[in-house]
Amino acid sequence: MTLLCNLTQGLTLMFKLRVAVVVPRYGKSLGGGAETLLKSLVDSVFKDNFSEVEVWTTCAIDHRTWDNFHPPGTEIIDDVKVTRFTVDKRNLDVFITCEHAMQTGRVLSLDEQFRWLKSGVNSHALYEHIAKNSKDFDIILFGPYLFPITYWGALICPEKSILVPCLHDEHYAYLECFRELFRKVRGVFFNALPEQDLAFRIYQLSDLDKKAFEVGMGFNHKDCIAEYQNQKFILYSGRKEQGKGLDFLLSCYEQLPEELRRNELKLYLIGSGSIDFREELPIGVIDLGFVSEDQKLSYMKLALALVQPSINESFSIVMMESWLQGTPVIVRSDCAVTKYHVSSSGGGLWFNDAESFKNTVTTLLNDNQLRDNLGKFGQKFVNDKYSWPAVTRRIEDSLRHLGF
Repeated sequence: MTLLCNLTQGLTLMFKLRVAVVVPRYGKSLGGGAETLLKSLVDSVFKDNFSEVEVWTTCAIDHRTWDNFHPPGTEIIDDVKVTRFTVDKRNLDVFITCEHAMQTGRVLSLDEQFRWLKSGVNSHALYEHIAKNSKDFDIILFGPYLFPITYWGALICPEKSILVPCLHDEHYAYLECFRELFRKVRGVFFNALPEQDLAFRIYQLSDLDKKAFEVGMGFNHKDCIAEYQNQKFILYSGRKEQGKGLDFLLSCYEQLPEELRRNELKLYLIGSGSIDFREELPIGVIDLGFVSEDQKLSYMKLALALVQPSINESFSIVMMESWLQGTPVIVRSDCAVTKYHVSSSGGGLWFNDAESFKNTVTTLLNDNQLRDNLGKFGQKFVNDKYSWPAVTRRIEDSLRHLGF
């Protein structure tokens, strides 16, 4: 009864608030984790529990070229008003020079950081819209952290800005400009405690603990129609990029005995992109390309395990989706967030090299009961912590602490 009363009071609070969500790309099936996270918050929390919600975004859909694809203007997507603004022309010479400097380990001066931001993905039409219309909204939510649109946009009205950073332990995170962003915004919603701990460690801000909250993303438990059986494949689901750890996974898989790869344990790849960083795939690897949502869940349900090889994750949606299908997850031991989820849930195992990868997958191959138990533990973890009611309660509590 107390829980119901508290939730009802929270929803009464949020029904009075108006929120705008600012994100560089917005729409269906864009493939990015941050974009998926923010759209899910709009659809499953803000749209139903706030008095008003709008999305302000760019005309781009490609996260590599950032070409203007959609016409500027307003459209309705899933009953939400979405207004798009053109991406400004970029100075790629300056941008690439700064990127190369950071990739090689050089620390950019503050002046160089601002030149990098100004030569990245910007939209002055969007900034003007924020400045003109921020007075009509109580909260303006921005994410992820590393885009100029987030940086400049959040500083237009920082007293109303809440940041959803999707922070990774990467060279961008250590730029002084982003320390100032975290210092000035009203609040920060993190996806997991290790992400929040990373921000505390990097930025050393005395008041960050007063405005930092673990929120995460919610999920609805949806069983797919695939009939359960212990299939002889492990699954990778995500963008096919080296930055997602796929090359490391392929290397570890390639070092399994050839007989095992040919006859007992395939590696299926699903998701967008192409594997242009390898001339050919190892024996046993099958690239299924981009599949539908139902097909993705079916592969997750039938897999021996989902492998999440990325070390730069602030949450990992595919882990939660796999667990909801009762399938265990194998993660990298040096990724704080994914290992935290596995440790907290008991829903999987981890590896750090080819030998530990071999030991992990052969253990699951030879122990069906262990596989089933790990999957059930992971499923319970998602249902308990990342249901939409649980996420909604955390958002409500966070807003109360922030003084809304």
